[in-house]
Formats: sequence, C-alpha cells, structure tokens
Amino acid sequence: MFSKRKVTIFACLLITLLFIFGCSKEDASTTEGPPSLQVIGHASVKIKTSDGKVIYIDPWAGDEEDYSEPADIILSTHGHYDHSDLSKVTKKDQTEIITQFYDFENKKIESDLPGKNIEVLGIHISAVAAYNDHHPIDLSYGYVLEFDGLRVYHAGDTGKIEEMNLLSDKNINYALLGMDGTYDNMNVEEAIDAAIMINADHVIPIHTDAPGIYNEENVEKFEVENKLEVKPGETIQLEEKN
Repeated sequence: MFSKRKVTIFACLLITLLFIFGCSKEDASTTEGPPSLQVIGHASVKIKTSDGKVIYIDPWAGDEEDYSEPADIILSTHGHYDHSDLSKVTKKDQTEIITQFYDFENKKIESDLPGKNIEVLGIHISAVAAYNDHHPIDLSYGYVLEFDGLRVYHAGDTGKIEEMNLLSDKNINYALLGMDGTYDNMNVEEAIDAAIMINADHVIPIHTDAPGIYNEENVEKFEVENKLEVKPGETIQLEEKN
C-alpha cells in the first residue's frame, strides 16, 4: 500500500510533469527570432514578430498548410472572398480577429498614425482609409502594423487616394500595394504614384492580377527605386532602414 505521503509526492510530480509538457508544447509553436514577412499569394501575407507573434492579413491564397502555424492575430481588409477566408487559418483559443466590423471605437488608443488606432498583444494597429467605387469607405480598410520598431502597411483593395499622403512622414518601412487595376483598384501607374505618396523604405507588389495569378509583367512595370519583389511563397526578414 502507498502511504499518503508517497501518494502526495507522486501527485505533485505528475502535475509538474504535465505542466512542463504543456509549456513545452506552447513554446514549440512560438519561436522567437528576427521579424519576418511571407507573401502567401494574392493579398495574403503572414508576419512573425521577434517574440513569435503570428499575424495573417487577408487570408485566402494558398492552402491550409500555409496557415498551419496558429494565429495570434488575423486581419481582413474587407469582406470580398479573396481577402477574408478565415476558415483556412489555424486559430488559438484567444486569436484576435480584426475585420471591417471590429469594435475600434471602444478600444482605440492615441497614436501619431492616421485612422482608427488600437493595440493588440503589444502590436499597434491602425485601420486606415482604403476605398474606391467597389470598396465603400466604411467597409474597407488598409492596415499599418507597428512592432519591433517597424511599420508595415498593407493597402488592401483601394484606389489611389489622397489619404495616402498622411503616411508620407510616418516612417513606413514596408508598404504592400495592390496593382491589378480591376474593380477600380490601383493599376500599375497609380500604384507608382501611391508609392511616391507613401514614401516607404520598401514597396512590395501584391494583388498583381486576378485571384491566383502573379503577374510578372505588372511587377516589372512597377518601376520605383524602393521596389522589393517578394514572390508567392517567399519569406523575407524585416529590418529597419539603416
């Protein structure tokens, strides 16, 4: 027969082992390292911060494997199918999902960025203007994310709009601009003008053609000095400008 003391010790050891195992599983899915950005395809991107936070923007392109790393934050710029397939993304119990219907007003913070500013898991997010005749201003956003001393701008679906000038002195490090020219979205020439307006350190072409197509010709025509071509499936390390 086990004594009560032995049973108590055994129970304590079991609880400790279960705790350690549980923490190990959580740590295994949260790897720290340099911040990075992966273009999954079309407008879909994945960002990882230096402390392992995983952020997906406009999930749609690719398959479930591209979204298998559990998300801390999911952002959708608007409700069109090629920007909002949240079902593909592996989620945690407390994944924060931010869409055009998010309650910004009751969670807003002060920021020098334009738009509706919030903070989620230590990451500053600003929902900024993005609109045209097919994307109403009250149902569509671009996003600026601030983390690790960086600012990353995802334009969403938008025309070339005057509000982009508000970003020109905000030290945007990486701007992701669409240029397919359909449904009143920016074409290549308008995206070039927008890049000049935004004045980011690097500009990454996304949403370059119809859903599922990466238009090499449009990317080549996008002639700006700070262009950074990141093809679908490629990942880059994010760095502050020297």
